[in-house]
Amino acid sequence: MTAFAIVRPQLEAGKVKLLAVTNTTRAAVVPDVPTVTEAGYPDLALDGLVGFFGPPTMPERLRDGIAADVRETIDAVVEERLHLTGQTPNFGGPADFDADIAHQRARIAGAAKDLGIVPTQ
Repeated sequence: MTAFAIVRPQLEAGKVKLLAVTNTTRAAVVPDVPTVTEAGYPDLALDGLVGFFGPPTMPERLRDGIAADVRETIDAVVEERLHLTGQTPNFGGPADFDADIAHQRARIAGAAKDLGIVPTQ
């Protein structure tokens, strides 16, 4: 398993074949490649999350303003470049991003528990 942007040169050279993407939706750059869920492995589904972070004390108004600025700045050219690296832009905002992180954290913690992995501090 690796990031699409890393494996893309090998894919284009015909050295590897993509079996599935871990995203919950198909990647626009490889629309014929199924998701792991479609391939029968739903427990492997995991969207890559990329975003901006700030201190927990950041005022909500500032946080929402930054999110609005990012949404306004991302044009079709930037969005296409993100798609070419296998990413699926989601500009839902800070609350959605926080919920996505919490969901993934819970899934990973559950998998770690099932495997007997104990977190260290």
